[in-house]
Amino acid sequence: MGIFSKFKDNYEKNLVIEILNDQFKRIESLGLLSFNPKKLSVELVENLWGESASYLNGSIHKRPARIVFSIAALSNGLECLAKDDVQNQKAFLVLLRELFTEVDVNRNQYGIKAVDVELLEIASKIYVEFSQNLSSEESVSEQVNLESYQTWDEWYAVFQVEAALHFDKLGKFNCLEYMDKSPLQRAYEDNVDPKSLAKVFAENTNFETVFKNSV
Repeated sequence: MGIFSKFKDNYEKNLVIEILNDQFKRIESLGLLSFNPKKLSVELVENLWGESASYLNGSIHKRPARIVFSIAALSNGLECLAKDDVQNQKAFLVLLRELFTEVDVNRNQYGIKAVDVELLEIASKIYVEFSQNLSSEESVSEQVNLESYQTWDEWYAVFQVEAALHFDKLGKFNCLEYMDKSPLQRAYEDNVDPKSLAKVFAENTNFETVFKNSV
């Protein structure tokens, strides 16, 4: 029985590791994640298992849905990130938002149980806390002198990350790499805030327009 139980534990962990790995690989192109997706997925799952095995292995409750296990591992990992690691915090928040939505829309499909509800409540509190903190920090950062961007490369790197995040939020194709960069270079020279511009750019740009202008 013990051997079978351990096999089942490893089986469940490996499935959740693959779920997280797929999610992380999907957002790699956004330029938000700075970790190796597979290694990070393994670490997140093992860390949560080490802290909360009784919630996950069925010894007290039924095992949680795998998507809920994934959410719990992500939120637990979010708390472990450095406070100034805004880039990876954004990556985790993007995925958590999408996974929360998936659970909400397809709740019956996942057979949500009491243990799932408990884990989701914990994860939700962490998500809200970090979302609010990040919003506050970004509001403060917008007041920083824009001359802190010493080069075009620094300015554009910030613009890329912010634009990717907003494209993802809007569910739009990120067409930044296909566009003429000269308008952005002029914005840099005019000391325009790259974060504010990235939001407007994502909201008002689509692939069809960029493609036509590039032909």
